[in-house]
Amino acid sequence: MSTKAALRFWPAVAVLSLLSATGCASNTLTTSPVIGTKPVATPLPASVSRIDPQSSQPWLLEVESFLSEADSLLKGETTKCSFCSTP
Repeated sequence: MSTKAALRFWPAVAVLSLLSATGCASNTLTTSPVIGTKPVATPLPASVSRIDPQSSQPWLLEVESFLSEADSLLKGETTKCSFCSTP
Protein backbone atom coordinates (compact mmCIF):
# COMPACT_ATOMS: atom_id res chain seq x y z
CA MET A 1 0.00 0.00 0.00
CA SER A 2 2.89 2.32 0.59
CA THR A 3 4.03 1.93 -3.01
CA LYS A 4 0.62 3.07 -4.35
CA ALA A 5 0.76 6.20 -2.14
CA ALA A 6 4.34 6.87 -3.21
CA LEU A 7 3.36 6.53 -6.85
CA ARG A 8 0.61 9.13 -6.39
CA PHE A 9 2.81 11.77 -4.75
CA TRP A 10 6.07 11.44 -6.68
CA PRO A 11 5.02 13.83 -9.52
CA ALA A 12 4.22 16.54 -6.97
CA VAL A 13 7.52 15.99 -5.16
CA ALA A 14 9.40 16.06 -8.44
CA VAL A 15 7.74 19.30 -9.56
CA LEU A 16 8.41 21.00 -6.21
CA SER A 17 12.03 19.91 -6.19
CA LEU A 18 12.51 21.13 -9.78
CA LEU A 19 10.92 24.49 -8.94
CA SER A 20 13.16 24.95 -5.92
CA ALA A 21 16.24 23.90 -7.91
CA THR A 22 15.49 26.32 -10.75
CA GLY A 23 14.80 29.11 -8.28
CA CYS A 24 18.20 28.64 -6.67
CA ALA A 25 19.98 28.18 -9.97
CA SER A 26 18.59 31.23 -11.72
CA ASN A 27 21.01 34.07 -11.87
CA THR A 28 19.87 37.62 -11.77
CA LEU A 29 21.95 40.26 -13.42
CA THR A 30 23.41 42.43 -10.74
CA THR A 31 24.36 45.92 -11.74
CA SER A 32 27.03 47.81 -9.93
CA PRO A 33 25.80 50.76 -7.87
CA VAL A 34 26.01 54.16 -9.44
CA ILE A 35 28.60 56.23 -7.66
CA GLY A 36 27.90 59.89 -7.98
CA THR A 37 29.94 62.93 -7.17
CA LYS A 38 29.58 65.11 -4.13
CA PRO A 39 27.47 68.18 -4.66
CA VAL A 40 29.37 71.43 -4.77
CA ALA A 41 27.95 74.38 -2.89
CA THR A 42 27.67 77.53 -4.93
CA PRO A 43 27.02 80.90 -3.40
CA LEU A 44 23.69 82.51 -4.06
CA PRO A 45 23.61 85.75 -5.97
CA ALA A 46 22.85 88.80 -3.86
CA SER A 47 19.52 89.28 -5.61
CA VAL A 48 18.36 85.78 -4.65
CA SER A 49 19.47 85.99 -1.03
CA ARG A 50 18.02 89.52 -0.78
CA ILE A 51 21.27 91.13 0.29
CA ASP A 52 21.68 94.72 -0.73
CA PRO A 53 25.42 95.22 -1.37
CA GLN A 54 25.01 99.01 -1.22
CA SER A 55 23.85 98.87 2.41
CA SER A 56 27.26 97.61 3.59
CA GLN A 57 29.31 100.23 1.74
CA PRO A 58 29.31 102.92 4.50
CA TRP A 59 30.41 100.38 7.11
CA LEU A 60 33.13 99.05 4.81
CA LEU A 61 34.46 102.56 4.19
CA GLU A 62 34.48 103.24 7.93
CA VAL A 63 36.45 100.07 8.66
CA GLU A 64 38.94 100.81 5.87
CA SER A 65 39.52 104.34 7.18
CA PHE A 66 40.02 103.01 10.73
CA LEU A 67 42.55 100.46 9.53
CA SER A 68 44.48 103.00 7.47
CA GLU A 69 44.51 105.44 10.43
CA ALA A 70 45.74 102.71 12.79
CA ASP A 71 48.42 101.73 10.27
CA SER A 72 49.65 105.31 9.96
CA LEU A 73 49.78 105.69 13.76
CA LEU A 74 51.72 102.46 14.23
CA LYS A 75 54.24 103.03 11.44
CA GLY A 76 56.49 105.15 13.68
CA GLU A 77 56.43 102.71 16.60
CA THR A 78 59.24 100.27 17.22
CA THR A 79 58.60 96.63 17.97
CA LYS A 80 59.33 95.16 21.39
CA CYS A 81 61.32 92.16 20.19
CA SER A 82 64.67 92.48 18.50
CA PHE A 83 64.25 89.47 16.22
CA CYS A 84 60.98 90.68 14.63
CA SER A 85 61.05 92.17 11.15
CA THR A 86 61.87 95.85 10.92
CA PRO A 87 58.89 98.16 11.18
